[in-house]
Amino acid sequence: MTGDSGVGLSRRREGRSLAPDRMSRLEPKPQPHPGVAGLAIASMGLVLALVLDRLGVLATMDRGVAVWARGFGLEGTTRVLESWIPWTWAVAMTVGLCQAVLHVRGTWRRVMLTMTLLVLTLTWIPVLVLAAFEPEVSGSLLALLWGGVGSLIYAARHREPD
Repeated sequence: MTGDSGVGLSRRREGRSLAPDRMSRLEPKPQPHPGVAGLAIASMGLVLALVLDRLGVLATMDRGVAVWARGFGLEGTTRVLESWIPWTWAVAMTVGLCQAVLHVRGTWRRVMLTMTLLVLTLTWIPVLVLAAFEPEVSGSLLALLWGGVGSLIYAARHREPD
């Protein structure tokens, strides 16, 4: 046992060397399970957005967006959007984005899908302001961002769909 530690000996006994295994980088990526993974990633994004909404963090962000939107020069009183409308959008778009990203081949297409839905959600702000509603899109944006990035990471670490 000259110069070896007990850990090194146990690794050698198990048939593993101390050097990083170069073949592990050449092994194929794991088989994807896009349906289940897409629902799980979307659920995590939606739960995160819901928890932050209940804690009041998203209300602060929505107020900041409303103050910024008042700078558009529109006058009059604004109405509060019913809470189920942005959450319905968030659920539909987040689940749809996660499923689409995991079922599409090619990183460029996946990034474009994610960016397109984020921009589409951002375009709600001027539309809601023109309709005299307070823009409450922070929850949808957060859920979409989390779902899109999570799906992109999952897709990068697993084989592309057939």
